[in-house]
Amino acid sequence: MLINAAWRDAFDDSAQIGGWMPADAIDHLSDALAGLAAKATEIGSYHHIDCGLQNSRYVLFGWALSVGRRRYVRFTAIDDNVLSGVGALISPQPVLLVDCKGKLRSANCAAEQLALEMGLASPLDLTRPTDQRALVSKDGPQFGADNARTVHYGQRFFLWQYIALDVCNCLVLFGQERTREESYRRALEHAVHGIIELNAQGTISYVNEETAALFSYDSTSELTEAYFRNPVNFYAKEADLLELRRALKSGKGVHARDVEMRRRDGSQIWVQINATEIRGEGGGLLGYSVTLTDTSKNRQAEYDLRRRQERYRALVQTAGSVIMFLDAEGRILEYNRECEWTFGYSWMEAAGQNFFDFLVVDEDRARVHMAVRRLMSGEIIKDEVFSFKRRDGETRLLQWNARAHFGEDGDVSGVICIGQDVTEKLSVERALRHAEEKFRGIFENSAEGLYQCLPLGSVLSANPAYVKILGYETVDDLLSNSTGGSLNYVNPVSRLRFTGRLLRDGEVHGFETEMRRADGKIIWVEENARLVRDDKGRPVLIDGSITDITDRKRSEARIQFLAHHDGLTGLPNRTLFQERLAAAVERSKREKRDFVLMMFDLDNFKDINDTLGHPIGDLLLQGVGERMRVCLRNEDVVARLGGDEFAVLIHEPGTAEEVTFVAQRLIERISERFMLDGNEVQASTSVGICMYPQDGRDEKDLLRNADLALYCSKAEGRNRYHFFEPRLQVEVQERKAMERDLSHAIENDELELFYQPIIEVGGHRIIGMEALVRWFNPSRGQVSPVEFIPVAERMGIIADIGKWVLKRACEQTKAWRDAGYGELTISVNLSPLELARHEDLIESVGDILARTKLDPHQLQFEVTEGAVMDNPREAAITLGILRNQGIRIAIDDFGTGYSSLAYLKRFPVDKIKIDRSFIIDIENSDGNAAIVRAVVFLARSFGMAVNVEGIETQTQLEHIASEGVDEVQGFYFSQPINATDMENLLKVNLTSPVRIPVSRA
Repeated sequence: MLINAAWRDAFDDSAQIGGWMPADAIDHLSDALAGLAAKATEIGSYHHIDCGLQNSRYVLFGWALSVGRRRYVRFTAIDDNVLSGVGALISPQPVLLVDCKGKLRSANCAAEQLALEMGLASPLDLTRPTDQRALVSKDGPQFGADNARTVHYGQRFFLWQYIALDVCNCLVLFGQERTREESYRRALEHAVHGIIELNAQGTISYVNEETAALFSYDSTSELTEAYFRNPVNFYAKEADLLELRRALKSGKGVHARDVEMRRRDGSQIWVQINATEIRGEGGGLLGYSVTLTDTSKNRQAEYDLRRRQERYRALVQTAGSVIMFLDAEGRILEYNRECEWTFGYSWMEAAGQNFFDFLVVDEDRARVHMAVRRLMSGEIIKDEVFSFKRRDGETRLLQWNARAHFGEDGDVSGVICIGQDVTEKLSVERALRHAEEKFRGIFENSAEGLYQCLPLGSVLSANPAYVKILGYETVDDLLSNSTGGSLNYVNPVSRLRFTGRLLRDGEVHGFETEMRRADGKIIWVEENARLVRDDKGRPVLIDGSITDITDRKRSEARIQFLAHHDGLTGLPNRTLFQERLAAAVERSKREKRDFVLMMFDLDNFKDINDTLGHPIGDLLLQGVGERMRVCLRNEDVVARLGGDEFAVLIHEPGTAEEVTFVAQRLIERISERFMLDGNEVQASTSVGICMYPQDGRDEKDLLRNADLALYCSKAEGRNRYHFFEPRLQVEVQERKAMERDLSHAIENDELELFYQPIIEVGGHRIIGMEALVRWFNPSRGQVSPVEFIPVAERMGIIADIGKWVLKRACEQTKAWRDAGYGELTISVNLSPLELARHEDLIESVGDILARTKLDPHQLQFEVTEGAVMDNPREAAITLGILRNQGIRIAIDDFGTGYSSLAYLKRFPVDKIKIDRSFIIDIENSDGNAAIVRAVVFLARSFGMAVNVEGIETQTQLEHIASEGVDEVQGFYFSQPINATDMENLLKVNLTSPVRIPVSRA
């Protein structure tokens, strides 16, 4: 115990003042002190007990105090005559004695003084603070569990505590002014920083709530206990704790020190610590005041700022644009890598240089200076171009954007420049402008109709040719009437088909359709277009062109009809009949049906021509065709295959007797007399009959077997019919023997080349010759090419024969050229098999030309329509390759095949050879003359020359010459002759035009 003088005078004269003494030193108070101390420390607040001391009654008061980490108990003894002892209890502080209902019993001087200072009527009003609960009401004291309560009177705060005196049924209220402490407490509690107070020994005496929150503790007490247990856990580095302690002990304090610390959960937190000493009035050290500021966000912000600065610097350095910072005088302050690549100077070379003198060419220096002055006045430079000179001396163009950079004081501190080297870009733009002007001229002056429209929509733009083709006066008239994409199409489905192909393939070429002009006239056009898509792949525009092909379509239709129909009788020709026959075979295979093929040949037709003339012969052929057509059903087919040969195809003929009946009726009808131009003519015919499927599995077998049957019919006396019989296959044996002999023809040197001259119509000179192979077999004699060429093709040796022919022809032509006979054209026939084996053909042609050293322009290949149309795409490629080498290409026997004119114009063809079948009766047949005229017109349209073969008479030559053909050949000039005879003709050809007919010297 530590006692004062009043205690010593009252209870123990021997006690020492200011010194500590045991609590049990006063025997008669030891138990009372121990019990009161236990209540004060465990429960808190004020406590009292009654006790007797030296024949007097006293009330012993006790309450707990905390100083630093230590707990003390203060004791006060008061005479039990409270009414007389209150004033002596705590005189500096207000003390009130009230009964249990709140009536004032007594007040000391301090209480009366406080009431006066606060403007209250009496000390009792101290128990009734304004706008607060009374300290004592009729229900008793209004205090908390610790018997303490803080109230305020105006701006002053007082802490009131009470004890109950049971002896007098009164309450003693003790007041203590806490204005300063309360203000300080509230300041600490509401502080945004963590605040810690340390005593002089460095022990924590106070912590505010912000500090607890800073370290993630629920209360200040938890934080204090945790720190007392192990302060090292609060620091990331123990050295920081030791350094802070040394700084406090040195008296220097701590100023703005950043320390890495740990929260309750171990997470990192950066704290800025400031610590100052607290000293008393005498200068003694009372403790330390420490403030903690969370700087984690600031440090993160600084880190993020550094990162952003690094990223911005990297962005500037790696940018694809020239980026420079100039000061107000134009000196280079910053300069990225693109500048180094663009200007050719490194950063070290450019830094500090004056931009205008260093890079800008003299011609642009004044203009750039003026631009910079505009920048200094606040103007922004955008997309201006000036010339600069690179380190290597090359002058280039820079497009730049610039603005002034203002400092913190608001003055211009420099210029920020961003630019691009646009030398190539501007060059391209100039080229694009020139190209646009060029293509605009092409667009406006093109003979093709060019347009642009929306998919399935209206026309957006069109050139004059497009407007003219569709019959409008002006472009505006067209656009005002073009409300839909299918407006001009005769069949709107054609537009849908065209657009569908365009959406699928992206482009359409050669789309032919009918359109209606503004005047209602129907025309044919060929349309080409491509689809334009946007970045997302959606179709947005169609760019296209149209060409008026009405005249061509009419010519094609006429030629197409003539190509598939006999010009004399109007019946299907051989080509169309073969197509119908092939279709019948396929249908019969599919539907298990049968049909009959009949071949007709007029007996002694040559005699009729010779005696009555070709016009009567033509009338007879027309009459025969008409009678046959009338005798048959509509679904049956009658065709003229050529000359006096006809064919009939009968579907579902019935029994053999019914077939016989039909054949006999046709024979009888043909045998009836004809009255032809006043002449009574009697005709007869022989018939070969072949049944499907028993007499042949395909059209080739059927035609062959029907021919065999026809041959037998003629051999048996004519004017009769004959069914095919297997015995006719004896012919096959003969063919095999021919194949065996033909396979050795080359190695036995049995082949020989003959030549037929080709005559220029205008100059009557020999300009070339056609090479024709002949076979001289020791046992067979001379074999006709008509016989052995098909056999060679069937055997697959036609390519070997073709190589032999080509080699001999090139050698001979080269020899004649070397002999001075001029640059003659040698024409060599290509078989379909050779054309199909295009890779071998191209290689062998190149090899032979290289060996013989013949000029490729002197070589001409002739191919038939059928050979070309077997595989049009491959044929076009092969012929194109040959033509690119300088070799000429001719279509042989034109008009007898089935080529599409649409394909023909795409083939690389130099010449068309009109077949002799159109020439034989040209002087008497308007149909043949029309065919020749149409072919000549077609060839001229495609830029091709025309050759006519089979000229046998002067009349034929005169007709052909009047049609404007280029060259002719035939027996009228010369039969095919050997090389010696051909050379004699060439000698004559050197000195004078060819005499017609040609006579061999």
